[in-house]
Amino acid sequence: MTPAGIAAGALGVAPEAILSSEPIKHGLTNESWLVRTRHDDVVVRISNAHESTLQIDRHSEALVLAAVGEAGIGPEVILCEPANRVLITRYLGDTWVEEEATTEENIQRLGQLFRRLHRITPPVGVRRVELNESLEGYFRTLNERGVQPALVTKSLRERALQVALKLKENSAATLCHNDVHHLNITDDGKIRLIDWEYSGVGQRLFDLASVCVYHKYDKMQREQLLSTYTSLTELTTWHRLELACWLFDYVRDLWMAVKESEQPNER
Repeated sequence: MTPAGIAAGALGVAPEAILSSEPIKHGLTNESWLVRTRHDDVVVRISNAHESTLQIDRHSEALVLAAVGEAGIGPEVILCEPANRVLITRYLGDTWVEEEATTEENIQRLGQLFRRLHRITPPVGVRRVELNESLEGYFRTLNERGVQPALVTKSLRERALQVALKLKENSAATLCHNDVHHLNITDDGKIRLIDWEYSGVGQRLFDLASVCVYHKYDKMQREQLLSTYTSLTELTTWHRLELACWLFDYVRDLWMAVKESEQPNER
């Protein structure tokens, strides 16, 4: 069935009520379309990812989407069928352009958004994102595929695992998005996040690290994000954010290596 047909069925309208269906270009693990009717604008997402090796849990994502939609941080869900790899959400408008993620005002808004997100009680059944287990999973997949990129040296592996354990020490796990960048941020006067497929109960500073790394925040910008997010400004908190940024960058490179190593029948 076409995205337009899927949307028509979910919205309970006749196929001829669909005014347009346009592909949305960004996204490495999904294909998405913006489908419009006279009364509704929705996004139809069909996953094309090999979810187990990329560490995506669609059932957990569905639980998170319900919680963040209710909290006004994520999109309203129209249809969610993890078994069929189909998700339909209310369209929230255009995403940010890259420059918008780097202004002083928006960095402060992001700090406030992270604070709201991390205060949400995680729904029962949401996966736990254990960073050391994520690392081991990527290492194992690359090894099984006979791929040994330069980033998987013994010293880098050991450092990454040590940093993951360090971030977990004396840190309460919270509900996290784990992939915050401008293409996942909408803004109609209120900023919200889309694309929750890597969400879960995890480390809050790793969540902050995502936007810092994607947008190459300098020291002043990282300090601004951290100070808006929390009143804890002591050196130890800053140092932990720096560790989280290093680890996020490393995990992102591992993810790309795994994605690039996929065989056609795994996609």
